[in-house]
Amino acid sequence: MLRRAAGYILTVLISLYLFFMYDGYIWTGLLILEALYPFVSAVFLWHMQKKVTVHFGRFPGMAEQSKRFTGTLVLKNRSRIWNVRYRVLAQVKNHFSRQRAFPKASLMRQKFSGSLAPSKERTELIELDSEYAGMLEYQLESLTLYDMLGIFCWKLHLQDKRFIGVMPAFELMPLEITRRTREFLADADEYSTERKGDDPSEIYQVREYSPPDPIRSIHWKLSAKEDELMVKENGFPKGCVVLLWIRLPFADTDSAGFHRLLERAASLSVTLLEEKCIHMAAWFEEKSGRVIKWRVDTAEAVYEWIWRLLFTEPFHVKELERTYFEDAFRGVNFSSVVILGTDGVFTVNGEAQELLQL
Repeated sequence: MLRRAAGYILTVLISLYLFFMYDGYIWTGLLILEALYPFVSAVFLWHMQKKVTVHFGRFPGMAEQSKRFTGTLVLKNRSRIWNVRYRVLAQVKNHFSRQRAFPKASLMRQKFSGSLAPSKERTELIELDSEYAGMLEYQLESLTLYDMLGIFCWKLHLQDKRFIGVMPAFELMPLEITRRTREFLADADEYSTERKGDDPSEIYQVREYSPPDPIRSIHWKLSAKEDELMVKENGFPKGCVVLLWIRLPFADTDSAGFHRLLERAASLSVTLLEEKCIHMAAWFEEKSGRVIKWRVDTAEAVYEWIWRLLFTEPFHVKELERTYFEDAFRGVNFSSVVILGTDGVFTVNGEAQELLQL
């Protein structure tokens, strides 16, 4: 625009010079037209800024890390007479873009330009991908309309935005499940239908007696009814034996760190599930003042709790996190407590581990 405005001023100066140097109505008429043009342009732009609209069309709410996804913007010219040129400016930023170590790769701008015929609309294709998992914010910043010659413009500030949850890559990781975890009895309201245990409050199955079954397992009433010895096997509670505690302190959280945490947490969760180890994912939300708990016993549950974590904001007060953690799990036992922060390091029962052993 500045270049065109400078060209316009230069043209006016040349016309003014010719007006004084030469006689003729042509120079006078040209000078009048050039002097009136800014006013005509202002009226045109004032009219068109009421007639042109821009809004989101189809736009994804979820995407995968490092995979391209698309959306659309719809621009409409409701004027029945005038054609208009436009430029739309949009900004894409990560959920943690305001953090101190925010990488440039997570912040970008997009521009769309073209022209709109009278009573027509145009669809602009948005193409995006994200190196980092997390929450992306796509915000429309401004719509700029140009006059007939493209010399002057009218800029409209926009506030419309959309959020895209970018899921991390899931992969199995090296993990050893010890007997301590395999045989750990957790309090639960559900019991396994595939495995017996040692919980006398729930019966897994009743079968015929066979040595060396202990005498205390004999079901005497049923044995008398069936006229043969029957034994009962106790149920195995399907409680959460491992706790995965997610930490998001404000001072240590940026988009790269959050991505690393998501990737490691998701990989551990799917690996535990592959090992048929029911576990709990939990974290502290300072804004809501509560601990979020998620019981993970299916593949769908992994996606659900990772998706919920995308909306979490970092906490500022570490002492408050510790207090809420102690209150939330007072009297609750786990075979292992795994703590994971944005550095991607697993701490198991207070000890940092590279090759996990639970």
